[in-house]
Amino acid sequence: MRCLLSFFLIFLTLVLFSADIIAQTAAPSSPALSGRALRQQERQLRQQDRRECTTQAAQQSIARRNRADFVRQCIADRQGARRR
Repeated sequence: MRCLLSFFLIFLTLVLFSADIIAQTAAPSSPALSGRALRQQERQLRQQDRRECTTQAAQQSIARRNRADFVRQCIADRQGARRR
């Protein structure tokens, strides 16, 4: 009876420790940025592009009615350069 109890305790201890070790090594690697952080970073870049392109349009004295096309093209150029 005593031998059976000690065998059961040893077996239970081994199962618990092995499960803990497997859980630690099998954890998925986390990506560099989570989806939410990536979307936030992209949003900040779009806002920065819009501000800088709008400032550039004002410095070049582009008429207000033509400014939207200029800003849109400027943002597209900046995003294209960033993706290369």
